[in-house]
Order: sequence, then C-alpha cells, then structure tokens
Amino acid sequence: MLGLTATLLAALLDAPAPGTLDPTTGAPQDIQPRATPPTVEPRPSPGVNFGQSPTSVTPPATRPPSPADPSAPRTPLMRPRPDTGPTPPPGTGPSEQVQPTTPAPEPSTLYPLSFAAEELSLSEVLKSALDGNIDLRNSAIDIAITEKQVTAALGAYDVFFLAGTTASKAVTPQRGSAAAFTVGNQSLSGNFGFERKLESGGTINFTVTATRSTILQPINFFNAAAGTRQLNSYIISPSLTLTHPLLRNAGVRVNRADIDRARIARTQMEANQLQMAQTAIHDIILAYWDVLFASRDLENKRRSAATTSEQHRRVKAEVAAGRKSQLDLDTIYQSLVARENEVVLAENTLLDRSLTLRQFMGQDFQKRKVLGVLPQTDPQALAPREIDLEAEIKKAYAANPQLRSLEIGIASRRIDELVAANARLPILDFRFQFTPQGRSVDLNAVAETGVPAQRASWPQAFSNFFTATDVAKVNFNTGAFADFNISGSLNFNFDIQGRTPKANHERVVLEIRKAEFNLQKSQQQISIAVIRSVNAMRTASARLTITSEAVRLAESNLRAEEARFRVGRSTSYDVLFRQDELALAQFNALSAQIDFLRATVELQTLTGQLLPSYGLELSGAAAPRQASTPTGGSYR
Repeated sequence: MLGLTATLLAALLDAPAPGTLDPTTGAPQDIQPRATPPTVEPRPSPGVNFGQSPTSVTPPATRPPSPADPSAPRTPLMRPRPDTGPTPPPGTGPSEQVQPTTPAPEPSTLYPLSFAAEELSLSEVLKSALDGNIDLRNSAIDIAITEKQVTAALGAYDVFFLAGTTASKAVTPQRGSAAAFTVGNQSLSGNFGFERKLESGGTINFTVTATRSTILQPINFFNAAAGTRQLNSYIISPSLTLTHPLLRNAGVRVNRADIDRARIARTQMEANQLQMAQTAIHDIILAYWDVLFASRDLENKRRSAATTSEQHRRVKAEVAAGRKSQLDLDTIYQSLVARENEVVLAENTLLDRSLTLRQFMGQDFQKRKVLGVLPQTDPQALAPREIDLEAEIKKAYAANPQLRSLEIGIASRRIDELVAANARLPILDFRFQFTPQGRSVDLNAVAETGVPAQRASWPQAFSNFFTATDVAKVNFNTGAFADFNISGSLNFNFDIQGRTPKANHERVVLEIRKAEFNLQKSQQQISIAVIRSVNAMRTASARLTITSEAVRLAESNLRAEEARFRVGRSTSYDVLFRQDELALAQFNALSAQIDFLRATVELQTLTGQLLPSYGLELSGAAAPRQASTPTGGSYR
C-alpha cells in the first residue's frame, strides 16, 4: 500500500504543469528561465621559448598568463607559435565539424633547437678524427722509430774501413862489452783495410800495411869502434784474418736475432697502431650512431608533441564551439605538457651525444660556438642477411689486432728461446791469419864475392810478392809469396755446471708456454664476442622487421582513432593512448636500427674489417690482413 502511494506521488511530481505542453506536438515545453552558459575563453597554445640566441645559456623566462584567463595553465617553458586564424563559428564545415583554418606547422618549426648545430656526415667525422688524433700521430712516429732500429740492427753487418799510421825511433848505443846488433832504428808505417762481421757469426778482416824502417847496424857486432852502417827496408804486408765461432754464437739465425727482433718490434708497432686506430674509429662510429639515435628520437618526440599540439588546437576550437567539454581540453593539455618535456630532454640528450662525438674527434671547445651535430649519413645496409659464424671466427683469428699482437709476442719470444738455447753450447772459436809480405832491403857491396851495392825501393818490395829473388843466392825460398806468415788457433771454453744459461733457456720456454695459453684464452674470448655480435645482428635484424610493422600498425590505429574522435565515437584518452603506442613503436624501431648498427660495428672490429669497410687507410703502416668480403655491409 505504501509502495503504491509513493509511485503515484512520484508520477504527480514528474507530470508537466498545466500550460507546459506544446499544443502542436503534445511534448512538454520548458518555460523555466535558464542561466546563460559561461563563455569559454580560448587557451594559449602551450610551448617552450628558449630565448633570442640559440647559444644563450641564460635560463629562458616564461611568458605571463593571458590577462583574459589568469588561471589558464601553461607549460613550464613557452615557445613562439605561428598565429592561428580566428575560431570558426559553430556548425561550419561538413558534418557540422570544426575545421582548422591554417595548416599544422612542421615539428622542427614548432620546436626549434635551443643550441646551434651543424650537419656532419660520417665521412667528415672520420676524416677529422684521423687528421687530428694525437695518439695516431704518436703511433706513426713510433713506427718510424722502429724502422730506424731495423736499420741500426742491419748496420752491424756494414763494411768498416780501417786506417792508421805509426812512427817510432829508438837509439840503443853499445855499452861495455855487450854485443850490439843494432844501435838505433826508426820506422814509419801506415795501414788501411776493411772489416766486416759475417751473418754466420765470424769476422773477416783485410789490412794492408806499408812500413819504411832504417836500422843502424854495427859493422862488427862485438866492436862498436869499428863503425856502423845504415840499412833501409821497405815492407808491404797485406793480412787476411778470419775469426769464427764453431759452437756458441755460430749460425745465421742466432746472429740475425737483433735484426729479427727489430723487425718484429716494427710489426708490433704497426699492430698497435692498427688496434689504436680501430678502437678510435670504433668509438667514433658508435658515438655517431648515438647522435643519430638522439637526433631521430628528438624528431619522433617533436612529431608526437606536434600531433598532440594539433589535437589540442582542434579540441580547443570545438570547446569554444560548445561541442567538447573543458575536461577534454585539459586532458590533452596535460599530455602535451608531458610530450614537450620529453622534447626538452631529447634536446639535452642530443647535445650531450654531440659533445661526446666532438670530444672523440679531438676538437677544442674553448671558442666553439656550434656545439650540436645533426647526422647526415643514413646506413644503407640494414636488411637482414645470412652470416656464416664459422667464417667470421676465422676472420677474427686471422686479422684481429689483439690476436695479432699476441702472435707477434710469441714470435719474439721464440727468437729469445733460440738465442738462449745457443747460449748453452760451449765456446769453440777458430782464428786463421795469412800475411804475405814483399820486402826490399838495402844490399851492401861485398868485394870478396863481387856483389854490388843495391838500394831498396817500394817497387822492388811490391815485386817481391810474386818474383822474390836473392842476389846472394843464399835464400832457401824464392818466387811468388816467398815471404809470408800463416797462423791458426782454436779456443775452447765450457761452463761445467751451466746453471745460468740453462735457467735462462728454461725461463724463456715457460714464457712461450704462458704466451700460448694467453693466445688460446684470447681466441676463446674473441670467439665468444663474435658469436654474441652475430647473434645481436640477427636479433636486431628480426627486430627491424617486427618494429617496422609495429610502427605501421600504430600509425594506422592512430589515424583510425582520430577519425573516430572527430565523429564523437572516441575520447581524448583513446587518442592519447594511440599516440603513446605510436611513440613507443617508433622508439623501439629506432632502438632496433641503432642496435643493428652497433652490432655491425662490433663484428667489424672483432674481424679486423672496420677500417676497410669504411675505406680508411693508415699512413706509415703495413696494410692489415683483409678478408675478401668486408663484414657488415657498406655505408656511404
């Protein structure tokens, strides 16, 4: 009963009062006075203003709120916006939708850079880095130093010219009853010759000596009062001397050890220069790709903020026309503030990456006005390709600078091992000398035999090399090389315990074994790094395909969502959600591209193909070993 009464009362209360029905249609007619809805003031477009100069470091000031709407929210920083046309009246355009009167500005115009930047290609960056890199210049000097060391080691086998002169005079008169064979002599001699060390360990010497001497000889050896006579002699004496070890220090390989060490040192410096250059180029290329990532990420952030700004402009016009609520406009405005904040952060990241790149390029920042870098090189080979893992590991073993340095170190220690093993042998040296001479001596006259006097001379001394004769016919040897001196000797030395050479040899052997283990460990590490780089390239290649499809779908979904929003079948939240999906898809696609580039550079570095892949050559160094096909594709 009570429920029925309440229902009747409610019906009476809801029934229209008399006179409020339309006599024509019979529908209720509202004759109550209504309040006029408040006028919606258009809000200023949010943005960021970074001041007058792009290089200014003064914090930018925010513009004051509009006097028409003091409570209107603003973004933290404001940028100048292009003027928009007047708000069209409600109900204009097809399907009663508000249409924009001006085209949307470009994202780069809407959000200009807050710092000065210049466009640089990768080739320009690499050229500037190679020209200005101090470490590479020093390494080129180190290579030149080792070349001089090789020349110095080869100089040990140069031919040396030897020359000298000697003068002497002696006076020894007879004293007492002592027999005197000479009472004085004087001589003047000169010599010249050539000497050379042999690669087998010996030394050969050829010397020619010419001597003129004068002897005061007593006529009677036992009676000085009998008088003296003077004898002049001329001697030409060539000498050939050969000294050679037979055991220790014998052999070409042992005696050329210093030359081999110097050449290996030069090769080591070349490998160090190659590794240094490859490391520098590796860091520069990765830094360039980081700048490319920051630049493209900034473009994506600009595009996202510009899209949200355009949506804010449309919704603001519809709010002014009474078709949308202020809540929709505030929601979009909140998202716009967040996206412009991301633009500011992306700009800061671009500047930071640009400074890092310029630091690797060796540039000075003291008077530099242009700090930013806008990459102009796009990779041409981002498509997935088949990679032969075993072939890449072989390339790394053959051309990796780190492995090459270890191999060179082992080769140097093997030379030390050869020398140390030879030092354990006993010393057995042989010396041979042959000295023919041509002499010419004054001949005094002998009345008893009728031998006439004859004066000595240099021509006669020289002729006596081949036609030695004796006027008195008392010589036992005449003819060619009748006057000579020949000698030979052997010297033997043996360390019975031999602890020092034995310990040195065993130490070098252990060092070689340790170096071989280090080489195996490095090969293992290089193999793992190659496998990881190849897998990273494959993963990034797959991500390139997936993320590009995700970007395409996100763009399609955003266009569809915006179309639904324009006809009132969607909300601002849905549009913002689709914009976030597109921004995330673009970020993932860009990350996949940069990861592919980084993995490619890593693989090129491991296989020693980084410099050939970019057409770079080092001056003053031997060309590195190269595979037939550079790794990772080509770039312009």
